[in-house]
Amino acid sequence: MTEPSDEKPDVVPEVVERRSSALRLDQVEHPTGAVVLHAVGEIDTDTAPELGAEVGVWCDTAPQVLLDLSGVTFLGSAGLSVLLETRDMIEDGTRFQLRCGSSRAVRRALQVTGTMELFDVVDRIPEESDAPARALFSVPDPR
Repeated sequence: MTEPSDEKPDVVPEVVERRSSALRLDQVEHPTGAVVLHAVGEIDTDTAPELGAEVGVWCDTAPQVLLDLSGVTFLGSAGLSVLLETRDMIEDGTRFQLRCGSSRAVRRALQVTGTMELFDVVDRIPEESDAPARALFSVPDPR
């Protein structure tokens, strides 16, 4: 039987496994040319930076971004901040829309904070056959 060595290995193995996130983001390029980002899970202080980075990349490259929040079960103040920052950084020519769907958490957070009217909120994702989507609570940009 060998004795355990007190020596530390020269090479430390790289950790490949990542902590599972409470937020999943799936990206789909819609036939209309829009990029649809489906968010599923919670948007809080831990996951808001991930959302901001992903949405920011697509807002820089796509002419239209639809952020589908219908799968979001919690939208905290950090998530609202990311949405507002994204809205403020968008260049002219890029259209940024939100879809709340049946997510009561998202609708409630936007309504209670008075930010619902600051976004172009659509009621559904447009289908290829009947794009563009009808806007729900759409308000002109006050900028």
